[in-house]
Amino acid sequence: MRKPQKILCALYAALMLFAIGCAGVPIQRESSRIVFEGMSEEVIQTFDSAYEAFREKRFDRAIALYKSILERFPSGRAAYLSHLKSGEVFIAREEYDRAIEELKLIPDGFEEDPIHAEARCMLALSYLRLGMNETSEDICKELLSRKVPSYLKPEIESLMGDTLLESGRNRAAFDWYMESLKSKPGTKLKKSVKKKIEDIIADGLSLDQLQEMKKDYWWGYPSGYLLYALAVASCDIRNFEKADEYLNRFLSGHKEHPLFEKGETLHRRIASMKLVNHYAIGCVLPLTGKHATYGNRVLDAVILASGIFNLEHDSPIQLFIEDSKCDPDTTREAVRRLAGEHHVIGIIGPLGSAAALEAAKEAQELGVPIITLTQKKDITETGDYVFRDFLTGDMQVKALVTYSIDNLGIKNFAILYPDDNYGRKMMNLFWDEVLWQGGQIRGVESYSSKHTDFGKEIKALTGLNLSGKDKISGEKPIPIVNFDALFIPDSYSTVNMIAPQLAFYDVIGVQLLGTSIWNSQDLLKKESKYLEGAIFTDCFSMDSACPKVRNFIDRFYVACGREPDNMEALAYDATKIMADLITEDYVETRDDLKDSLLCLEDYPGITGVTSFSGTGDAGKPLYMFTVMDGKIVQIR
Repeated sequence: MRKPQKILCALYAALMLFAIGCAGVPIQRESSRIVFEGMSEEVIQTFDSAYEAFREKRFDRAIALYKSILERFPSGRAAYLSHLKSGEVFIAREEYDRAIEELKLIPDGFEEDPIHAEARCMLALSYLRLGMNETSEDICKELLSRKVPSYLKPEIESLMGDTLLESGRNRAAFDWYMESLKSKPGTKLKKSVKKKIEDIIADGLSLDQLQEMKKDYWWGYPSGYLLYALAVASCDIRNFEKADEYLNRFLSGHKEHPLFEKGETLHRRIASMKLVNHYAIGCVLPLTGKHATYGNRVLDAVILASGIFNLEHDSPIQLFIEDSKCDPDTTREAVRRLAGEHHVIGIIGPLGSAAALEAAKEAQELGVPIITLTQKKDITETGDYVFRDFLTGDMQVKALVTYSIDNLGIKNFAILYPDDNYGRKMMNLFWDEVLWQGGQIRGVESYSSKHTDFGKEIKALTGLNLSGKDKISGEKPIPIVNFDALFIPDSYSTVNMIAPQLAFYDVIGVQLLGTSIWNSQDLLKKESKYLEGAIFTDCFSMDSACPKVRNFIDRFYVACGREPDNMEALAYDATKIMADLITEDYVETRDDLKDSLLCLEDYPGITGVTSFSGTGDAGKPLYMFTVMDGKIVQIR
């Protein structure tokens, strides 16, 4: 082969690379179509060197060589090819404005040359990349109105589709992409065009457009994609009958389709969606019986959070309420009714350990997400549909011990607790947490929950009951206080009785620690001086300066005629979390809600930033409170 012919082939290989712009697919052509008549061996060698530089991505060198040709031959075929190749280099560098400048300098007289159409195609591409869609479209129309090389036609049709797609005319773009497929593009372009067609069908057309297109493409490509998209679109508007119709046709006639597995998944999802009213929330609370007072107070918070009576904002939420009557069997039946008759997507409640456990078991069995309001130990281990947004003993003692050791430097603790379920549970949790964090328990005493005199227990903690010499001498015994903090997991009314008695026995200078059941203004109704400096923890503060919390307190007072407590705040958050998820996120089934709850992170609740983090138990930073100058003050 003669050297010029070799160079000719190299130049054609270079021109194939202009597909960087035209859909990224090389254009197949025959080398005999480019003519180098009248060019010297030196010019051909320069073209050859420029191509080598381009191939090695030494773009500045390639541009310099083409410029040197133009300086010698400002017109004629050499100039024509130099401008075309320079434009190609600028496209490769994504300098589309410079590519346009260069391609527009191509001299007249070469319109019949096969590669002139390629130059125009590159020009259309450059305008498209610069957002000049109309100009790009005009060039494509001009090219398609005349005869172009067969290898170039699918490229131009695809580029026309790109131009229309960028202009938001998805339906017209689809038609041009289909035309490109009919023109038999190369493998790479075919793959690229099909991807664009499938993307348009999946996310670029209305239901009406999809239905119209189905008439023209009821078999062959892309009928399967259209049927699947029609099923999805029908499902989105909850037309499950039509969705099933499209899906059944898709699944029966397209078993080897890439979307077949998704079709089966969607079929199962639709079956689940049919069973659920995705705006319906169930609520199980003790509205009669021994805990009815608590249940009805919590119900007020649930109703407020659901927004069903909010005249300012129309809420789609529907609330179905069941009375647990504090009875496990009744609670279990209530969960069944909510799931089977009212088709709720999720459940809030109940209160109490026994009822909550039965509700959790039934909800797990039925596959209904439930957010319980209980301290029942390990209730979330019932299953992955069971959640809890409540202030647990574990959370409280961890916060108290951590604050005492890290912030107050306390290492030695004692415990004075009521001999009931709550007292024993909190005592054990506190003891374990102190030892875990490297502290020491110096004394532990229990008392009957009916006691009003705690002298015996205080003496036992401080060694006063062992001081026989003091009884003989008549001198007042001196307590042995080898602890720096005293944990009392009891109500504010009991603490009001214990604190003065500690002072009576000279147990002073000891840090008093308590739980959330201290958090009441009634804590300070009696002799609050004995509680000065006492510390307790909670997740809700009536004195919060947070606008969101203040707004909740005001709204609650207007709606219910009283101020909320921490239980009502927690119930409000649990309901609001569920309501927000089913109205704002893509939650259509119970499994959607379950997954959204498991992934919930940093929800800005009334009771603090809340996350479930995959455990089912709500995690939130607790607040620390102290009594200061006769007032309850938040200190962290």
